[in-house]
Amino acid sequence: MHTSTGRGEPEQIVWDSTDLQTPLTNFQHQIESDRSHWGRQGFTPALEREQQPVQPSDNFTPIREQRPDEPGNDIPPSSFEEEIVEDDQLLINLFYTTFHFAHPFLVPRGLYFSQNYPPFLRVVVHLIGCHFSGTACSETLEGISSRLIERAGSGGNRGFVLVQAMLLLSIALHARNDSDKSVSMLSKAVSLAIEIGLHRKDYAFIYVLEESLRRTWWELYVTDGFMAALQQRTSFRCYAVETDVPLPCDESMYVEGSFIMQPTTLSQFDGRIYTEDELRFSSFAYRIEAVRILARALAIAGIHDIHRDQIQTIDNALAAWPHYLDLGKAEPIDTSGEVDNMLLQAHMLIQYTTMIIHFPRSDLIDAAPATASDMPTSSLLPIYSRSMHGVKAVEASKRLGNLAALQDSAKKYSPFFLNGLLLSSVVQLSACSLRPSGFQQHYRDRLGLSTGLLKTLSPVWALARSTWATINAMTLEALAKNNELISGQTKSLGDSAIDVGVSAAELSVTDLSWMGLLTWEPGE
Repeated sequence: MHTSTGRGEPEQIVWDSTDLQTPLTNFQHQIESDRSHWGRQGFTPALEREQQPVQPSDNFTPIREQRPDEPGNDIPPSSFEEEIVEDDQLLINLFYTTFHFAHPFLVPRGLYFSQNYPPFLRVVVHLIGCHFSGTACSETLEGISSRLIERAGSGGNRGFVLVQAMLLLSIALHARNDSDKSVSMLSKAVSLAIEIGLHRKDYAFIYVLEESLRRTWWELYVTDGFMAALQQRTSFRCYAVETDVPLPCDESMYVEGSFIMQPTTLSQFDGRIYTEDELRFSSFAYRIEAVRILARALAIAGIHDIHRDQIQTIDNALAAWPHYLDLGKAEPIDTSGEVDNMLLQAHMLIQYTTMIIHFPRSDLIDAAPATASDMPTSSLLPIYSRSMHGVKAVEASKRLGNLAALQDSAKKYSPFFLNGLLLSSVVQLSACSLRPSGFQQHYRDRLGLSTGLLKTLSPVWALARSTWATINAMTLEALAKNNELISGQTKSLGDSAIDVGVSAAELSVTDLSWMGLLTWEPGE
């Protein structure tokens, strides 16, 4: 073990591979004093377990072999439930090589087995991994996941691991295009997190998994914010709660086992604009900042009669955001070609926020495809000229669409990125319909990139399939308006990966309750 410091950087303690899983012994006395709490949890913290490195085995650990004190053991699982988790190693590997890149709040892969996670979390990991396996086990695993989480909660388990399991399941349900269940599960996760004090830094200091806990709270924050935008809410609970949880570290430090002993804080992050200190902030921190700007935008997004300064303030925050990125974080991809997933999502959120502010106030709104939504009776009152709002929305849609070209694997994109692609496509197709000459090759190629990514993800997530079909239907409608449709066939659309076999009349976006693009109503 050795310590490392850099000028203006928080002190770090770096663990060698031989002691990566060694406990932080100075927290032992806190665990001892909190033993009664853990007894109620029915889950043994990492500090109380045998602290020898765990070597993953090819043999699975079925639910029936869980420890007697683990939640959910009061009701024996069916034999099929035991059988469905046999492919433990494969599904966990699939989870970590795909989904975890976009939502990295569980411990890194090398520490997964040492945590001895309870069944209700392990099965959710299996469910997500199963989506990337090409097998048809996800329906059964979803039911098992929901039942085990419900049993754990009703059995008195009110700990952070249950929050983590519910958050994972909520995101998975969203990707499965099951909006109602996703929103309900997320609401329960946020309620439990606030109830147990996960939004307070003192909670994390009680337990060894400080960084994982910090990430869990902030991942709840990000997810709650994005779901609020999709549901047309003017605020979200995590934003309204006062928090002093420090900011997460960078992904490389997390994966390599470098533990921040003095992590940066929100106040330090906010003060970076006015100081010459050389504190460095993680990409996760900039992702959090993007959601904070989104929260400010949501508060005014649906107000018809709004003062120009309120829009201008949000515009200024959106325009200023990239100027204060740390050196080396100007783009979501580095010089070696590696994608920074947290920064990529942050850029997506900035462009998404720009569109929800300007698109409803623009001249594009009247030209939006009929299949895009139930059109509002009137546009929101413009602050600038309606054409200027349109320019801002179109430029944001282009930048968001370009992000689809960066990731080396479509499977590493967050499911929330799919919602961003949909709004980006609506804006671009509206521009094409308003200005017939606008359907040029660059629009064609950008739409082709979006639909290509969605096509690749269609076997994985139902959300990708629905989004793909929706964009195809809207494209046909836009082309028909531009006299590009000839005898049911379109010009060269096969080259753009757009499936012309979908009729616009076959699909209405009202079937996609999560979309919520245009009709804004103030209030919760």
